[in-house]
Amino acid sequence: MKARGVWELSTPRLEDLRIALQRAGEAPCGETQLQDAGFDGPVVAMLIGMPAHHAVTLVAAILAERTAHPRPHLDLVWSGPEAAQAQSRDTSQVLRELFDTAERHVIIAGFAFWGASTIFETLHRRAITKRLGIEFFIHLDPTGKNPQMTPANFFQYTWPWSDVVPDVYYDARADGDDAQGSMHAKCVVVDESATFITSANFTAAAHTTNIEVGVLVTDREFATRVGAQWRNLAARGLFLKFMG
Repeated sequence: MKARGVWELSTPRLEDLRIALQRAGEAPCGETQLQDAGFDGPVVAMLIGMPAHHAVTLVAAILAERTAHPRPHLDLVWSGPEAAQAQSRDTSQVLRELFDTAERHVIIAGFAFWGASTIFETLHRRAITKRLGIEFFIHLDPTGKNPQMTPANFFQYTWPWSDVVPDVYYDARADGDDAQGSMHAKCVVVDESATFITSANFTAAAHTTNIEVGVLVTDREFATRVGAQWRNLAARGLFLKFMG
């Protein structure tokens, strides 16, 4: 069973709890006192009987830890129809904002890139002014049956610009005669600070009419780990750089 404690409280509620405890001075924390301050249940049970000034020190330590190591910020991202009161952000809007604020480096990983130049126009413009490093990790159809999933198609319809040339990597299994599995991940990592993970491919339908769900994670540690994951695949030869 998961341990319960005051660390489960939101930061504003922890601030309220610290103020309430400071008023109690050195007296032991009582259940009635905590209830009167609006706190009860297993989350604050650990404080009952503890001298209030010791409880203040505990709460202050939790708040200090959150300041030093902020929790990741999560945004729900959505494509397609949704309820009128939905608390979500639009897929295409999130991508535009990520690309338009990039300062150093962008990683894009995806399965389907169909006529996606309009999706990447913002990134192309930003890359010209900021000299961004751009890496694509893509899927290729090794059978040749799907002409939309070829390097030629990618550079014609997804990234048609010659003034900024991204590094493009493809799943090395596509080179095998008996390729098993496919590169099916869809994500964007910007400046190792923000990560967008989504079910949406890089197509007009996926960003407008399809129902797609994703999450935007604003957290430097997580973004660094995701970026390293892709680069390690390339370093191990599991993704090969397209030399066109």
